[in-house]
Amino acid sequence: MKSKIISISAISAGFLALILTVGAYIEMVDLFCIVISSVFVVLPLYYKSFIGSFLTFIVGGVVALLFSGFNFISLVFPSYFFFFGLYPVVTFLMREKRINKLVIFIVGLIWCVSYFYGAYFYYTLIMNMTIENLPKFIADYILYIVPIVGAIFYVIYHRFIYVVKIWADRCIARIIK
Repeated sequence: MKSKIISISAISAGFLALILTVGAYIEMVDLFCIVISSVFVVLPLYYKSFIGSFLTFIVGGVVALLFSGFNFISLVFPSYFFFFGLYPVVTFLMREKRINKLVIFIVGLIWCVSYFYGAYFYYTLIMNMTIENLPKFIADYILYIVPIVGAIFYVIYHRFIYVVKIWADRCIARIIK
């Protein structure tokens, strides 16, 4: 790899680890930190380096996991490793391979809804969190509400990733001049 790719990947991994660690310790901002972590994963894609982006995903996540004391109870790490960190890399790799945009969207939608179901079952069955505090209507129909919320979230997040990629490319191009 070129030194430019290594340096941008290392800087991205450092910021990624910082953001995820903050999200693991402060529960109020954990969802925000998970979504923002996707910004740092796409930075090496400025050089079309999928290896650099994947290394940023792995190294940033592992360093944050070490700094947080292997806090798997937090929403941050299962969410990051199963969807939010990997999704941008896979999406732009599929786009680079000239796969149809509709196929990319449908695969991502199925992946996101599957993640939402996985997160729901992870926290209710494995972590023993209860949904008794929710209103009765939501508690009764939670298995139908999860995919609807997941699909709405995915449409917004999918667009967010593309906008962030364009914005990051412009900012990096200004810095590198």
